[in-house]
Amino acid sequence: MYFRFKKDNSELNDDGFLLVDSLLSLMTLLVITNILLPAMLVLVQYDSSTQSQLKFNRELYISLSGYDNFEDFKEDNDNFLVGQGEICDKIKEDLCVRIK
Repeated sequence: MYFRFKKDNSELNDDGFLLVDSLLSLMTLLVITNILLPAMLVLVQYDSSTQSQLKFNRELYISLSGYDNFEDFKEDNDNFLVGQGEICDKIKEDLCVRIK
C-alpha cells in the first residue's frame, strides 16, 4: 500500500533536521558546562563553609554549657577569642558568632 503512493525519484531531505539536531545537542552540552557545573561547584563550596560554621557553633555551645556564667568562660577559655560583641575561633578567625 505504501509503495503505491511513493514517487519514483524521491530523495530524503534530512539535511536541515540533522543540522538542528546537532545544534540542539551542542546547546545542551553548553548549558550543562557553562551553567550547571559552576552552580554545583558554588553549592559544594557553600556546603563546606556551612559545615565548618556548624562545627564551630557546636563546639562553642558545648564549651559555653560547661560554665555557670559568661565571665568564667571569658577567663578560662583556650580555644576562642572573645572580642567586643563576638566570639571567634583562635585557629580560623573568620569563624565568629555575635553575642549580645
